[in-house]
Amino acid sequence: MQTLKIALTIAAALFLQLLLSKFLVAARYVDLALLVTVYISLQRAPVKGMLTGLAAGLGGDIVIGGILGVGGFSNTLIGYIISLASVRFSLENRLARLGAVALASIANTLLFVGLYLMLEQNRIAEQVLPLAHNWAQLGRTVGYKALADTLTALVLFIILDRVFYEETTARRMAIKRRFYE
Repeated sequence: MQTLKIALTIAAALFLQLLLSKFLVAARYVDLALLVTVYISLQRAPVKGMLTGLAAGLGGDIVIGGILGVGGFSNTLIGYIISLASVRFSLENRLARLGAVALASIANTLLFVGLYLMLEQNRIAEQVLPLAHNWAQLGRTVGYKALADTLTALVLFIILDRVFYEETTARRMAIKRRFYE
């Protein structure tokens, strides 16, 4: 049942990403698939975080465009790292979760651009990463993406907490037992 919820959440995120990016310019800076990956990765299950990142990243590559596999690799890596961090540290606090989102957004953007450059793609597609033609624009884009992802995560994580209510409750109880008792 949880796998179905995750798959439907990824599909809804990709659909909204495609729909919103056509009508809102600011929505091009938000990566909903990454936010779903970070949310699922915060549930303290590295394999689930990796598989969610893989599905969300490959889905994003297919829907948004670009080189197939670059988004899948970067989201898989981000999902694994966030999952490991959530096992080691208590990331249940909202501020810690938002910090994890900001760091994941920065790492994902830099990894994405690095993979494009490593694969010798001189032009990063405008629909994939807007305004990243030189280092100054890349810095601004990284900042805008981190800010947009973090602000979107404020709302999205509240919605996903309601969708994944059972998992959220179980995770909070496990963290209480481990860190506070």
